[in-house]
Amino acid sequence: MKQIISRRGLVRSALLASAALTFAAPARADDVVDARQVLDEAAITVERVRTQLKPDMDDALARAKAVLVIPSFYKAGFIVGAAYGDGVLVTRQPDGTFGDPAFYRMTAGSIGLQIGMNSSEVIFAILTEKGLSAVLNDEFKLGANVGMSIGTIGVGAEAATTTNVGNDILAYSKASGLFAGGALEGAVIKPRKDWNAAVYGVGNDNPAAIVQRNQLRTAAHLRDVLSSAN
Repeated sequence: MKQIISRRGLVRSALLASAALTFAAPARADDVVDARQVLDEAAITVERVRTQLKPDMDDALARAKAVLVIPSFYKAGFIVGAAYGDGVLVTRQPDGTFGDPAFYRMTAGSIGLQIGMNSSEVIFAILTEKGLSAVLNDEFKLGANVGMSIGTIGVGAEAATTTNVGNDILAYSKASGLFAGGALEGAVIKPRKDWNAAVYGVGNDNPAAIVQRNQLRTAAHLRDVLSSAN
């Protein structure tokens, strides 16, 4: 009897394990698909925003130690606002090229006079080791520890003139839609550990390690676009 129960237990465990794999696999596949879509959108975003911010943005990208691209930063609210967007961080390698992308999410929330909704393309040119170290931390709040200068393009607006002296990070944003109130100040940037693990594998998903590699072939377009600013 004990032997029968033991066998039944083994069979049950095997079935549960099989079911877990069946349900887990699509979730990971979806993560990979979503991550690659954001990676492709990041390259398109850099190309599009650069055309409107030359030569200022090209100069910043040429000097950048790293670049964080958020292709779509969605924001909506009525009195209480909330915003989020996924993106990629790439760092410059010793040979001047850019390494593999680590995936991040930027979120923000605020209370005050605001109404409407919009979507922004945001590009951060990280100019110093201090700025890069801040972003590579597990959680980074914009404006907390580094100086920032923000150039914004919106409907009917020209690129804002910025000064690069003393800034660790320069942020460029192109917005569409209508939104009164709110800004990037106070937004939080954190690694997307699920996407990093899905793309690179569990154990190889640490952002500080990812950005030092140059192996992901699907990142070639983004690397080429950023390198063309040199």
